[in-house]
Amino acid sequence: MTNPPGPVASLSLRIQQAQDQLPKAEKQLADLILEAPGQMASYSATEISRMAGVSNATVSRLVRRLGYENYEQMRRLAREGISWGSPLFLASQEGAGGQGGDKDIFEEHLLASNQNIRDSFAGIAPRTIQEACDAIAGARQVRIFGQRNNYFFAAYLRWQFIQFRSNVYLLPVSGETLAEYLAGLEPDDIFILFGLRRRPPGLPDLIATIKTFKVKTVLITDVSCTDSLGADWTLRCQTRSPIALDNHTAVMALCHVLSAQLIARAGKKGRQRLARIEDLHAQLKEL
Repeated sequence: MTNPPGPVASLSLRIQQAQDQLPKAEKQLADLILEAPGQMASYSATEISRMAGVSNATVSRLVRRLGYENYEQMRRLAREGISWGSPLFLASQEGAGGQGGDKDIFEEHLLASNQNIRDSFAGIAPRTIQEACDAIAGARQVRIFGQRNNYFFAAYLRWQFIQFRSNVYLLPVSGETLAEYLAGLEPDDIFILFGLRRRPPGLPDLIATIKTFKVKTVLITDVSCTDSLGADWTLRCQTRSPIALDNHTAVMALCHVLSAQLIARAGKKGRQRLARIEDLHAQLKEL
């Protein structure tokens, strides 16, 4: 899911706007839902009424007052919010990952990180990585794109790549437009796009526009994105997490693998570039 439907975005807002006018029992239920709206995806109307200490009739009244047809409609919206990747909907009422001792917390996150890496690479064919890296190594220019949290992964991958090859560009840079980067594209360039949730809604249109220049594209995304969005190569990472924020360990591991593949393909020329960079670091006293 690239962008949440309007009803998903407005679910918690509707409850907040109605709170001051709610009768006591309905307000009690509304407060419970607002703590973690995503929990509705897991609980029936009877279960959530029991958790809030109210009657089933109270659930029905609140549902109608908020303008929904029934509780199941709200449950569907909660599931869509989880799929979309909203931390508000991913959060549990108890605050998963923070209830045990330090050892339990570390173990939980280590297990999630290790499993995400294993699941991610189990789902990516080595041939896909090899083909993408061949294209990256042979490209005239490499453009790496990311917005929101994706921007930081794009910046990291570019920093890794520029150690061993030139003409690697990060976008968008503050104050510049995408059109200014696209205008100079040529068929022997390559475009790497990070599209981890929550993906900007314009990502499919961007990929489609890039393809009009006959430029190959690599999409790095998560497993919630079941569509390639038109990219030539799609690399999906598992981002499961014990907390309301996605675990991006596998994304960093994938960046490391791509960098290692590029180093191997850069060969002597890449090593010479790295040596020159180190010489300049010393000359400029930068490090």
